Amino acid sequence: MINPLSLLADDRNKARAANDPWANLCALATVDAIGEPQARVLVLRDLDARLALFFNGTSPKHAEVQLAARHAVLVFLASQAVQYRMSVELEPLPPSIVRRSWIDRPRIPKVMDWLYERHQPQSSVSPSRDHLDRRFAELHAELPATIEAPPSAVGYYINVERLERLELANDRVHTRRRFERSGNEWIASELIP
Repeated sequence: MINPLSLLADDRNKARAANDPWANLCALATVDAIGEPQARVLVLRDLDARLALFFNGTSPKHAEVQLAARHAVLVFLASQAVQYRMSVELEPLPPSIVRRSWIDRPRIPKVMDWLYERHQPQSSVSPSRDHLDRRFAELHAELPATIEAPPSAVGYYINVERLERLELANDRVHTRRRFERSGNEWIASELIP
């Protein structure tokens, strides 16, 4: 039995070795409260042998993931000429894991998380770029070197229910397979690319 998540892990490792800039990224697609489709690029984390996403609870994407049971995640690894399209359910991470993982974030995103928490939610309108830069500089100077995650930091395990792997090729017909979860098993189907 082929485990498509093992294929994804292997392809991501090969992409990292090839310095593929997308090796640690994915696109998350959701639908907002008025039915508009939304998509954004996020860091795709490997966490405790599972895939995970982290973001700020003040962001629109956090509200959007609450609106539906399933979402779409796309991983494209150009260096490997492979695409993964996934139908996923997001499982909230325990706050202790979020706090532990948040510590590894770079300083700028940490300060931004606190800016969202204290001043303005993510994606809200700023009076100007200069205003944002001043707020950021003030908060950067105010926060200690070692800071903890704000209450609005959230994370989700990605539970893949269906996955399609498209392997692109110039010397043959592309290979496209669909894998659907059935309990602890995966049912594979060959698709016409």
